Amino acid sequence: AISRAFGRARTQGRGGKGAVVVIAAGNDQGPLDFPGNLPGYLTIGASNPKDERKTKTSSDGEDWWGSNYGDEVWMVAPGVFIHTTDIHGSHGYDSGDFTSTFNGTSSAAPHVAAAVALMISANPNLTASDVRQILKDSAHPIMGQTDWTKELGYGRLDVGKAVKAAKVF
Repeated sequence: AISRAFGRARTQGRGGKGAVVVIAAGNDQGPLDFPGNLPGYLTIGASNPKDERKTKTSSDGEDWWGSNYGDEVWMVAPGVFIHTTDIHGSHGYDSGDFTSTFNGTSSAAPHVAAAVALMISANPNLTASDVRQILKDSAHPIMGQTDWTKELGYGRLDVGKAVKAAKVF
């Protein structure tokens, strides 16, 4: 059911231009699993503040998780020490209304979803395929990366470059 819903969104969404479906890669530092292993979507891994792929041994010190990897990883986006609103009180991550420690590919994927929204806002005529191409072309290579890899995809999200490219696509 999920695969069919994603497929309909990708092909029929936005009046036939296609919705852009963004999927978190997962945090087991292992191979992608469902739904991140579905081809044709934007499966997003995590990077850390030092622009490294998030692993259990990356320099951020969070040794209990690492970004999943595989053939469907499109790119990475910030996923460590993310500041966000929080549920107030003991039910949240922190005692206040905000947290500075939201992490994981579940915090990386919304960065890409927001970039996609900005891109489509800048150019509503973009198709889902156009958006994927622009994200691919505008990704920032990480540490000597020269091509797509299973760990980094096309590189780290560069929102400014992607939105600028979307305006003139």
